[in-house]
Amino acid sequence: MNIFCPDMQTKLIIKRDTYRFLPHPVLPDEVNKIVRMNTTTYQLQKEADKTLWALKVPNPGAVDPSIEQKVARQNSFGHLPGLLAAKRVCLLKTVFPELIATHPGLEYAILMPWQSGRTWAGFMDDGDLCSQYSIEQAKELALTMAYVLWSLETNGLAHTDIAGDNVIILNYKHVELIDLEGLYMQGMPPVAQPSKGWYGYQHPRLGVQGQSYHLGDRFAGAILLVEMLTWWNPLIRALTDGESLFQFKHPGAREEMTQRLRAVRQTLRGMYPGLHELFEQAWYSSNLAHCPDFRSWVMCLLQLRWEG
Repeated sequence: MNIFCPDMQTKLIIKRDTYRFLPHPVLPDEVNKIVRMNTTTYQLQKEADKTLWALKVPNPGAVDPSIEQKVARQNSFGHLPGLLAAKRVCLLKTVFPELIATHPGLEYAILMPWQSGRTWAGFMDDGDLCSQYSIEQAKELALTMAYVLWSLETNGLAHTDIAGDNVIILNYKHVELIDLEGLYMQGMPPVAQPSKGWYGYQHPRLGVQGQSYHLGDRFAGAILLVEMLTWWNPLIRALTDGESLFQFKHPGAREEMTQRLRAVRQTLRGMYPGLHELFEQAWYSSNLAHCPDFRSWVMCLLQLRWEG
């Protein structure tokens, strides 16, 4: 089994450019990495221009050769808002023979721009940032996010794993999506394991295709937008102890759900009745197709801006 284990002395040459591994911010003798169930992502720096890059390496047993075809298709969407990470390179033995011969564990790894910013989940967990989050910033951020989701839907795309951990906030007018491996693209073969989404963002009645189709982001996106719209309210923050607005730390938390829902509804209704109506449509939808589309969210948020 080929396991990639770089250290601070490791350097990679990719397309004649040399990349070095950056140190962990707290443990300077170790490389900076993010470990998830199926992948490990390292932070690199290109020596020539000092730009930051991410190297996502499949963990042993999680190698997916079909990623080559997906990456080739994803590159054509890198110009869309929020999809900078789609500008990526898949490291293949046929294209990078010397690199893969030296580091066999890098086959099917993905090199892409590093997104410098805080995730929405990290923002929600930062008390100092949250205390400064205003209703005007909430409106701006939600509109920015809604535009990104509308752009995906218009182009026949779906992220399929929309959640606070997969959204990077560079500023209130610029967000980027990460973890694009599950990106749905019309015309691609169905995935073997459809996405069921993240806890707290899942529709309760998903079909066999899960969220892995062109409408797959509608419920999770609605929850994310509602989080962004209401998180300025100290009451909602006080009532929320999970990593998302509708994630609960213990089962059967009916009273918590009731309190949170009441606060969310009152906040949305007070901001703009149309926002409350869109949330209700998503919350009570029988399936993803009955959730509001993202154009409706954008139009409602623009109307809110115009009416002040």
